[in-house]
Amino acid sequence: MRARLDADGIPATVAFANHVIANWPISLALGGTSVQVPAGFLGQSRQILSDYSAGALESVLNEQLGLQSERCLRCSSMNFQRTMPLRERLSAIAIILFLAVFPTRCNRFICKDCGYQWEWGESEG
Repeated sequence: MRARLDADGIPATVAFANHVIANWPISLALGGTSVQVPAGFLGQSRQILSDYSAGALESVLNEQLGLQSERCLRCSSMNFQRTMPLRERLSAIAIILFLAVFPTRCNRFICKDCGYQWEWGESEG
């Protein structure tokens, strides 16, 4: 986010970034990191953050690169969330408990508009 703000001409810094580097679990207990901007840029910064959260910045980038944004395979909505199948969640928990690693990713999609569910790599058909 800091790099995006810098690219838009907004001076930004990341506070408490060294806590994450030094000790990630403690940094969470201390409140994590935060991106800080001068008060005069607050409104513009919030708009950029809002556009980022809504996926507008991703859509612009995809258009520039000639890529398609991810959409629901049934209704073409872009209003969906990524989830992880229960089997993978349980496997991840077991691995974390026994090996202290986290090798999985969110690869199931659920459309928030029509409820359709699909897996990563599945094509419309």
